[in-house]
Amino acid sequence: MKTLKLNNNPESGGKYGFDTNEMFVVNPIVSECGRFAENPEKHGFVIWHTGSGCTGHGQLFLLDGKEVLMLLTDGNLCHISNDTIEATVGIFDPDMEECFDHWTISR
Repeated sequence: MKTLKLNNNPESGGKYGFDTNEMFVVNPIVSECGRFAENPEKHGFVIWHTGSGCTGHGQLFLLDGKEVLMLLTDGNLCHISNDTIEATVGIFDPDMEECFDHWTISR
């Protein structure tokens, strides 16, 4: 299981990210160069059913030794599609009962 880490780079706004392919990822919906749309499934995210017919791209991580869920949703509380321009990232407990942090990312 990957570990979430707080990015101390001021340009990222101090948001969480993770290591993958020898790179630290803070925006899993853009390519490594930042110019192209990226499917979050490339980084291990899967379609996660959140209830009431809503979906998101989710992945479990470790954060400070605890399991957390990083969930990516579009503006309609659905998983990311090729048309998604802006997405919300949320860090939840695995049962989605408590949200620890959330922010917006863009392509």
